[in-house]
Amino acid sequence: MRFVLGASLVAVASAYRDWSGIDTKWATHPDKTAAWYDEHADGRPPELAPAITTIAANKSSVVKLECVGCPFRVRKLHLEPEEWQEPPQDNSLLLNFTIDASSSRLLLNGRSIAPLAPMPFHINAFQVNANFSRDHMDKAVDYQLMDDSWNLGTKFGRFELQYEHTVVGTREPGKFWIQFDVTAILYTPELYAKNGSGYHELKREDQKLVQILLRETAEPHDLFMEEVQLVDRKDRAKPYKMECGRLAMARTVFKPLEWDHYGKIGTWSRAFYMLWSKTRDAFWDNFVFLPILVVLVPVIVLFRWMARKQREMAVPIEDDAEAALLDSEHEDAPPEYDDVSGCSNEDEKV
Repeated sequence: MRFVLGASLVAVASAYRDWSGIDTKWATHPDKTAAWYDEHADGRPPELAPAITTIAANKSSVVKLECVGCPFRVRKLHLEPEEWQEPPQDNSLLLNFTIDASSSRLLLNGRSIAPLAPMPFHINAFQVNANFSRDHMDKAVDYQLMDDSWNLGTKFGRFELQYEHTVVGTREPGKFWIQFDVTAILYTPELYAKNGSGYHELKREDQKLVQILLRETAEPHDLFMEEVQLVDRKDRAKPYKMECGRLAMARTVFKPLEWDHYGKIGTWSRAFYMLWSKTRDAFWDNFVFLPILVVLVPVIVLFRWMARKQREMAVPIEDDAEAALLDSEHEDAPPEYDDVSGCSNEDEKV
């Protein structure tokens, strides 16, 4: 317990040093109220962040995806536990789509989605109020809120995403659509007692999805985002039918609750990996005893071998002793009886 507490304090101290002198109140303190703007800004509210914020043309964009009907988590400064707003205000998920220049991959909040990484592929997103301001969006981008560079707590909720990922081909060489549809957000059931399933599904008809038209070049190899769109699910780009009769598309459905550390629940590959992992962990957990076994086992084998050799040598010695005792020429043996002719009992009496 002391070790865990010490590690936590070190992490907090390290994070404090990293962010000292930088304004982080926008991510930790409550937003200004309407009364505050009436008094300090002549009633003018801040400019809202657009649904799609272009960071670098054809290379990076942040999408503020409306999370229709989602519960809204409220985290008050210095207060525990967290609360869930009733009724929940309109809210959105921040999705940062960026082309990684070093590998020509499309990343979503720091995770590769083109090409899609091997499953399981966990993606998290921050939840913000729908009227998230442009100023706060700029700071979220500058301070890399949406990837692993951010190591401070925030007032924003953070959820793991359940999603459908679809690649839709086009008739133009080198161009294809990436469609990312968030189908649910996952959270701890204890934090939201009204829904014990641990997640909230995004089933509303007006729920939108993100689709991005990518263009890939061969020489030099590079990737560009030609279009970033927020569309209704029914209006998504449709695949064309290839000559073989199949649709030019590939869809992947990821439900985190169907996966654990060992793989997808109910599959043989998960059972095999779990067996291998537990065996490996058992071996390393007892690794401290390995040097003792390395010394002890040869010693035991040596002593058993020496004992066996001694028994083998003892058998012929005993056989020789018995033969010597039976030998007529042995000095301790009585003389042999000779049957002398002519002798009788009467002669012995004389």
